Amino acid sequence: MADLGTAVLNDGLALAMEWGEEWLRPIQERLARAHPELTNDDLDRYDTACRAAMDRGHDLVSELMQRERLAPGDELWRRFRAVSSERDPWISDDNLGHLYSQGCYYAMK
Repeated sequence: MADLGTAVLNDGLALAMEWGEEWLRPIQERLARAHPELTNDDLDRYDTACRAAMDRGHDLVSELMQRERLAPGDELWRRFRAVSSERDPWISDDNLGHLYSQGCYYAMK
């Protein structure tokens, strides 16, 4: 999506990945508290983009584990990082690590 800011995307992705009470809940209200300058349309676009990135990341871990028969560890992390960085170059290192951990959790469940 054009014109979405990298910092706000990363803030939104972190909110989308929150565990507990906020898990899988829309991020608009929480993102608006951190970025009051955003319009409702902006917030909706960020929610869509962040959820899509989270889903792609979770799916990628599963796909790599099944297709390439990789177990959680250094090689899976390297492949995940390479593909994710190409697909979504805006994702921060912290969010990428969190996304990988969550993806491993779901893939092994």
